[in-house]
Amino acid sequence: MHRFFRRHVLLAALACAGSASAAPATDDDATVLARLDHAMQKAVVDRDPVAFADFLTDAYVLVVSNSRMVDKAGVVAEIDSEHGRMDVNDSSDLRIRVHGDTAMVIADLHQVGRNGDTPFDYWVRYTDTWIRTGDGWKCLSGHATRLTR
Repeated sequence: MHRFFRRHVLLAALACAGSASAAPATDDDATVLARLDHAMQKAVVDRDPVAFADFLTDAYVLVVSNSRMVDKAGVVAEIDSEHGRMDVNDSSDLRIRVHGDTAMVIADLHQVGRNGDTPFDYWVRYTDTWIRTGDGWKCLSGHATRLTR
């Protein structure tokens, strides 16, 4: 994986802007979104770009700590890159808000792996925006910021 992806990526979590008629999150929505978040993070460790891509809308954009924007194709291409690997990609402390057909998840993400020959172990906080589509919840946008611990 390229350095920008490994250091600032994964999202993921779900960010949202609600509609005026938005309803509070139901337990079902929050449970589904938490499960999707976990499966999305696992797809990174499993190096499964097909599974990972299925979580994202075609218009997906990730904004990383250095303000760089990466589109769906760029993020998906990093999943099984020969330049590195992700051994740990675990989200925690998920805060999920659902407003109608839009949801926001804010979480911390612990990432451990290698970028080429260089090991890394760091944390990011991410916000992902999800929308409910005819095919279920899809991630529309993500923002990741490196944490100092």
